[in-house]
Amino acid sequence: MCAYSCESALEPHLKTLLKLWRGTANCSPLSERELRQVSGALLKLQRGLTGERNLAGAGYMEDRAFLGAYLLYYWPVSFMQVSYAFCNVLKSGRLDFLKNLPRPVRILDAGSGPGPAAASVCSALGTSALSTGAGIASNNIELTLCDYSARSLSLAKRLFESDFKQVDTQTVTADFMKKDPAGLFKGKYDIIVTSHALNELWKDFPDRISRRTNFLKSLLNLLSPGGVLLVCEPALLETSRSLIEARDTLVREGAAVVSPCVASCICPALKASSATTCHSEVLWTPPHTVAALARSAGLERTSVKMSYFAFVNEEDNVPCGCTGEYAVVSDGMLNKSGRVRYLLCDGRSRIPLSAKKDDTHAKELGFFNLRRYDRIALLNPELRGDKDSPAFGIGEKTALKVEPFASSNTKIAP
Repeated sequence: MCAYSCESALEPHLKTLLKLWRGTANCSPLSERELRQVSGALLKLQRGLTGERNLAGAGYMEDRAFLGAYLLYYWPVSFMQVSYAFCNVLKSGRLDFLKNLPRPVRILDAGSGPGPAAASVCSALGTSALSTGAGIASNNIELTLCDYSARSLSLAKRLFESDFKQVDTQTVTADFMKKDPAGLFKGKYDIIVTSHALNELWKDFPDRISRRTNFLKSLLNLLSPGGVLLVCEPALLETSRSLIEARDTLVREGAAVVSPCVASCICPALKASSATTCHSEVLWTPPHTVAALARSAGLERTSVKMSYFAFVNEEDNVPCGCTGEYAVVSDGMLNKSGRVRYLLCDGRSRIPLSAKKDDTHAKELGFFNLRRYDRIALLNPELRGDKDSPAFGIGEKTALKVEPFASSNTKIAP
């Protein structure tokens, strides 16, 4: 098993992003004036994308200050989000067929913007990512970037010419609200990624969920045999639940979810309550520029959050709730009786797992260090609750095997 550091993979691109924004070869740290300018735009952009959402899909990168906020803050964050998600797809072994391909690996980034998602995928593939311990050579990757913004595609093209010189990179300018992917692209793709794009499509349409679902179906139909579609969205209540709705329709129609879910079942999050969703959160120490901008704008950036699903074009024959595995789908919560509780998902339902806050056995098992989307195998749990509301506890004979979702050195070769 080899280790791939998502954080280290980001580092080479930070100077390139500064050069792209300035339009010069200057990649020195932001001056105080630049910091004030970009952080002011960042605060407005953050409110426009995650608050009122009036800037979602509004072509904000045509404004230089907003462009700086995106390239220097949101680009690195998006890179990390897709990196964590994609590395967990690699851990599943679903993409091991790539190492034996008699042709270049074909990647499509649908709604690419300036290319953070594609950059994260290419970085992971090129760094001992597959079970052979040998990555995919850059000159063996064909990448297509598609976006409605010609400026974004120009920036992405320049970034790849600088940081991924050997990747065969093509760009396609298109508006997915007007053109179906089926009519835009030729051939099949081994990896398709769409990051923070789905929620901007048909945003104000009453039938936006069905339109987005049909869009994802078109992308699934562009996959090669064994290929994977990775969809990443913001960890907001509305965007996450909308993604889950589309996910469930795809599952009903035969697609399988290979990550982060333990089984391809109808997600229990939507029926739990109208305020329930599902997302990951990974603690992160951001690089200097991102941290400085966050401080100046008064934003919290100690973690990376996202909702994502990775799909394949095949039916999942594993019965829901019968895998013997669970995904952690909540933070630890301390209740009035002094027990720390997490919610586990077996694909079919959400089940509490708890332990007393000072339980030494639970501490030895690593129970108190569980994070969202960690996968666990649980043996001999203490049975709590009842048949209508089952619950587990950590008992003296309980054993816990944890596969962490992500860390600073993510294990990605099975």
